[in-house]
Amino acid sequence: MAARNKITQDMLQPKVRRSFSDEEDSLEDLLDLSDEDSESSDVSQPYIVCRQCPEYRRQVGQLFHYSGPGSEQRAMQAPGDTPSTSASVTPAQDYVCTLQGSHVICTCCFQPMPDRRAEREQDSRIAPQQCTVCLQPFCHLYWGCTRTGCLGCLAPFCELNLGDRCLDGVLNNNNYESDILKNYLATRGLTWKNVLADSLAALQRGVFLLTDYTVTGSTVLCYCCGLRSFRELTYQYRQNIPASELPVAVTSRPDCYWGRNCRTQVKAHHAMKFNHICEQTRFKN
Repeated sequence: MAARNKITQDMLQPKVRRSFSDEEDSLEDLLDLSDEDSESSDVSQPYIVCRQCPEYRRQVGQLFHYSGPGSEQRAMQAPGDTPSTSASVTPAQDYVCTLQGSHVICTCCFQPMPDRRAEREQDSRIAPQQCTVCLQPFCHLYWGCTRTGCLGCLAPFCELNLGDRCLDGVLNNNNYESDILKNYLATRGLTWKNVLADSLAALQRGVFLLTDYTVTGSTVLCYCCGLRSFRELTYQYRQNIPASELPVAVTSRPDCYWGRNCRTQVKAHHAMKFNHICEQTRFKN
């Protein structure tokens, strides 16, 4: 009796039988709705406008239009048009984009600029727009990057502004070894710019080597690729400092078995105890 009076799941949610014609009607309704959506929606791609597009200049002119002396010149310079970098750059060359011309986005400031990389292969007077190593686009050499704090995101390696903090952890992220180098430079009135200049001279003579052997002092690099190559050169610069010019506390440390490849050298206690400006001697294939 209790089993017959038990409330089942079918009683709570009864199954509804649908005929084949009902399914066809529902499918037709769904297709009709999708057709209406596709007709009413705008499937056109976004239209990119940069500072050298006629549309951009017309919009800026309307936005800043007012009567008065010099109004036309001020109208052409919208906020953010002028570079905020500390490095000096050549003003953008006179150029007007074609209608719906190809553009590329700067990796640093995320602003569009005309894609003239193919033209540069035929005309070297056009400013570089990409890093030689990573091939990422940057606008600094073309018209000056507008990102606040940009030190110059693209430049020849010898002219790259790496900033005063580029020596922090420069030696394999080993802060102790990096501080030794910074103290050595400070006592002699040298900066990272001297390290870069001397290292590039040694690179040209074949004394220093880079993993990417195609990189030279004139190679156009972005900040990240330039910093990576600078770190490689700085390690060799530190390696070539005579022991007599370093404190006894530095030269008296025994070499770490793992040398420059040590994964523990980032820890202060281990870095102070062992020298890591050396090659790996244990378990080296």
